[in-house]
Amino acid sequence: MAKLKAADKGLIFSSCIFNHEKIDATAVESIWKERYRLSGSLIPQTTPSFAYYSKEMGSGLSRLILWSHEHYCREELVAGKLWADGVEGQHLDSESRVINMDIGILVKEQMILATSKPYAHRIYLGSGVYADLTYKYENKSYQFLPWTYPDYKCPEKVELFNSLRTRLF
Repeated sequence: MAKLKAADKGLIFSSCIFNHEKIDATAVESIWKERYRLSGSLIPQTTPSFAYYSKEMGSGLSRLILWSHEHYCREELVAGKLWADGVEGQHLDSESRVINMDIGILVKEQMILATSKPYAHRIYLGSGVYADLTYKYENKSYQFLPWTYPDYKCPEKVELFNSLRTRLF
C-alpha cells in the first residue's frame, strides 16, 4: 500500500482580460498584489478570445498574465477561484464585467485552470470549482490537450509556463 503524502506545491497565476477603457493594467496588478504579491507579468501578443469576451466586456480589451513566485498548496486553486469571482463581481459596469480573472496553478507535471463549468475532462474540487487540465508536462515541455483553450495553445504562452516551471525546483 502506498503512503499518502501531500502533493508538491505550485505557482499561482492569473490570466486577466480587462477593458482598459474602464480599468488599467496598474489597477489590475494592484488587485493581484493584495492577495498574491506580484512576482511577474506578461502582456501576451496573441489573444484569440477577445472576440468572445468583447460581446460582454466591450471592445477595449487587454490581457495581462500575472504570477507569484511563492509556492502554494494546490487547494489554493479553489480559494483563488472564489476570490477572483468576487473581484469580477466588484468590478461591474451595468451588470457587465470590466475584468475577467482566470486563476490557475502551475505544477511540475501539469497546468490547471480553475473553472465553474463542468465537462467530462474537468474534476470537481468543491465549492462550485472544477479543475481544467490545460497542459501536461511531457518531452521536456508543457503540451496542450485537445480541449485546451486557443489562448493557451500559443507558443508564447507555452514558453512562459515552461520558463516559470523552472521555479518549482
